[in-house]
Amino acid sequence: MFSKKTNLIITIIGFLLFIMFSWLLLSFEKGDETGSIKSISDVLWYAIITLTTVGYGDYFPVTQGGKIISLFFVISSLGVLGFFISRLTNKIQNHMELKKNGHFGTNFENHFVIFGWNTFGQYVVEQIIKANSKVAIITDKKKDVDIISNTYSDDNLFVLFSDYKNFEEIKKANVDKASTLFVNFNSDTDTLVYLVNLKKHFPDINYVVSLNNPDLKETYKTIGTTYVISKNEIASKLVASYIFEPDVAEFTEDIIATSDIDDEFDFLQYEVTATNPYLGMKYIDVFIAAKKELNAIVLGLSSNVSGKRILHKNPKDDTTINKGDYILIISDGNSKKQVESTFGVKEGRRY
Repeated sequence: MFSKKTNLIITIIGFLLFIMFSWLLLSFEKGDETGSIKSISDVLWYAIITLTTVGYGDYFPVTQGGKIISLFFVISSLGVLGFFISRLTNKIQNHMELKKNGHFGTNFENHFVIFGWNTFGQYVVEQIIKANSKVAIITDKKKDVDIISNTYSDDNLFVLFSDYKNFEEIKKANVDKASTLFVNFNSDTDTLVYLVNLKKHFPDINYVVSLNNPDLKETYKTIGTTYVISKNEIASKLVASYIFEPDVAEFTEDIIATSDIDDEFDFLQYEVTATNPYLGMKYIDVFIAAKKELNAIVLGLSSNVSGKRILHKNPKDDTTINKGDYILIISDGNSKKQVESTFGVKEGRRY
């Protein structure tokens, strides 16, 4: 690409050459009675039609000198055509590159936003997509964009290439309307510092972080992180379970992963809406009905108490199911379809 100054010089030179060759062409042609080019307007029309490669043929040189001069316009037409094709191609490529990098934004709402891309983040994204939920990924590495774009479709995933500190730019991931933000940096310290700044710009969104150092959990909770997960703690519990309760561990690993086949099990949660058939029923009755009617096992309940979510593990038999509660269910792929049809909602909690 030329600089603006070089482009200006080339434009001026091209214009002067155009004027000079137009004058020469008119000088040769206007004196020939058999010719069609008699005035400056005829020359301009011929030049424009030739340069744009339209070539109507209503005006053409007949003198030897005029034909030689006209070669300038014919050869220049190739350059003009190449110029416009090149500009059009560049604009298309720039448009596609901007779109690929997410600079046109997304209309996702109630989705999940992940800051930072690595192998761990990829595992998280795959679980979210399996649950048919939408996720936006923000990364400051261009190579990540290529990997993500080539791995996932645009239906449930949006990727934005941006400096993490450019908070106006990251709004293109529709962060304001997201359900949850997951900060996924490799360093716990970097995560902490960034989270503090992020909450200043988006204070009313739920935040999730995963830590390498479990000693920092209380620090993160102090600054208002909704959920703090220690990778080592979870991994160590699962490994220990495999050591002395392998069947329990295998079942646990199955139900905490999002299934995409019918015979795999999931531990799911569904919102109780006004049309839910179990609304107003007692927990024990829902437990029995879900097993009989849906082949699903109800194990817990999440309720909203004074604006705060309370998780009830194995609730009391007489606990009433209210609107806005979330029922926690274990089901396989087949019963999951029945549950979603009966409840009229998709799995997951959007806070």
